[in-house]
Amino acid sequence: MPRDLYDCTAAELATHSVEHLQHDTPPSTAAEWLAENGYDAAPVYANDDPIGFIHKDDVTTDDDGNTLDDHLTPLTIGHMISGDTSFTDVLSALIEQPVYFLGGHNNVTGILTRADLNTAPARIYLFDRITYLEEHLRELILDKQPDWKTTPVTADELDDIEDRYEDAQAANVALDELHYAQFSTLETIVTSVEACWQACGFSTKGGADSRLHEVTDLRNDVAHANLLVENTDSNEFLSDGRTTENLYDTLDTIHDVLSNLQDAGYDPGATKPRDEATLTSPGSSLE
Repeated sequence: MPRDLYDCTAAELATHSVEHLQHDTPPSTAAEWLAENGYDAAPVYANDDPIGFIHKDDVTTDDDGNTLDDHLTPLTIGHMISGDTSFTDVLSALIEQPVYFLGGHNNVTGILTRADLNTAPARIYLFDRITYLEEHLRELILDKQPDWKTTPVTADELDDIEDRYEDAQAANVALDELHYAQFSTLETIVTSVEACWQACGFSTKGGADSRLHEVTDLRNDVAHANLLVENTDSNEFLSDGRTTENLYDTLDTIHDVLSNLQDAGYDPGATKPRDEATLTSPGSSLE
């Protein structure tokens, strides 16, 4: 991609003030402690060494016993994650299991859970890519549908665009009028013009409608500081709220559309004009 985009790693997403439990903590006490602190999981130590971890689903306040030995999960390499793991790889890993640990010098130095996807680094990462996608979609629309006001954009949307455009003109900072369209308006235009959604790599209008609408929903949640992952427990069919897997799929759509538009020459940061860009790359195909 021509311009540098914000990136974040597992180390930036993880919680680093990691408290732990001793293995001789009673299970009922551990359950109360996890609930009181709002922790999904915590490492368990024997003396000064981490030996495993407890997840909130592993213990209850009704459990008997004097130690956590029968309740903990051994802390193996499969539950560790490198601090420099990329955001997309973090998402993929968190689909497989809900918690990972970062380590160093025989200690647990960080804990990463699905809830950490609702933190500022994830929000900045996604905002940067969605904004970059907006720039590409404007390039596409101005080329394929310069009379975009004739598409199914509502009168209220057009009025809003014109108001913001006039304000920018009055301040002598006006850009092209399409610049003042919301992402949802760009979605409407792209999905109503076959040449546009095909350039994005979609094979059907229905696929373009559903996949870009998911991007619009994510964009709104990013912009309004809503939860990005609303369901950290279930990826099953008909589960409520966006899951880690849903977030991964939507980010994959963003990456695929960006790749297809750049291959087709619609790149705001490119040095070549669109008609001189290489158009031979087939790009990715989206349903």
